[in-house]
Amino acid sequence: MLVAERRPVVTEYALFLMLRQLVQDRALGNVPIRATKSSTTANRDVLRGRIRSLLKNRYARPDEDFYPGVNDGEPRDPSAGGQHYKVLRIADVPDASAEEISALVDPFCYLSHLSAMQRYGLTNRSPAGLVISSPEVKLWRELRDAKIATDYAGSKVDDGYLGGAPTRIPLEKIELPEQLRGRPVDRHTTKHPTELRPIRGSFARIPAIGEVFVQMIDRPELCGGINHVLEVWAAEAKTYLNEVIKAVDGHDQSIIKVRAGYLLEALAGASDPRIDAWQKFAQRGGSRKLDSSAPYLAIFSEKWMLSVNVESEFLPSTR
Repeated sequence: MLVAERRPVVTEYALFLMLRQLVQDRALGNVPIRATKSSTTANRDVLRGRIRSLLKNRYARPDEDFYPGVNDGEPRDPSAGGQHYKVLRIADVPDASAEEISALVDPFCYLSHLSAMQRYGLTNRSPAGLVISSPEVKLWRELRDAKIATDYAGSKVDDGYLGGAPTRIPLEKIELPEQLRGRPVDRHTTKHPTELRPIRGSFARIPAIGEVFVQMIDRPELCGGINHVLEVWAAEAKTYLNEVIKAVDGHDQSIIKVRAGYLLEALAGASDPRIDAWQKFAQRGGSRKLDSSAPYLAIFSEKWMLSVNVESEFLPSTR
């Protein structure tokens, strides 16, 4: 199953789902599985026995990026100060890129910011490291619970098929290392739900392109800096206008709507009732800024009540 799915790495959770499927089907494709006691039971002990077998027979090894310096490949007893290996490198499958490995290990992480911009062809800049985002703890747990409910739904393994109590193992968050497949990993978390899409022919995920434009005005420092963000918005925002408006509408921070409204009008010359509707989020007073990391400037948009605190050739107010 691992070779057929071309998974270069597998987590303990993903392997358990495969084991449960085999237990339920009693077959792999059209080939029946011999019904020994261990092949009609799916629990953590059986799973770890299968992992020991994979390691012993060199079908798998602890992934070296997650377990540096591990050579013996034998799971250790946690009570003795050792560890079970929860990320395995599959020997008969070619290795993959850092972006794919990260997606296989964390089911909710995705390329973001400058890495996502590069993937969409919005920038010719190449980030030194892989920029990855993952939901912050509360949102990650909500997504985890929904995934577990889906993964275990409708399975005969849970309704007495094995003649025992339902058996599950938890989906645990596995932290990505600072270096993955030779690339530095620039890791970030977000509390905002993000519309994701699979990258064709890959295990990796990426936000919808409108979401990437939102990331640019939310965290410009992760997207090549504010001047590069303005350059990209000036060149590309009108091309993806509907996608940008949809993503901004779905964002829960009013400052994102204000910044986007100003930039779509100033840089893209866009006119749309949906953009006009964001004007209600403009607030008089305070110190709302186009670039949150730069000092306040007394150059501002009256309509959007926003300090245009950026010196840029792309902005009409600062030429």
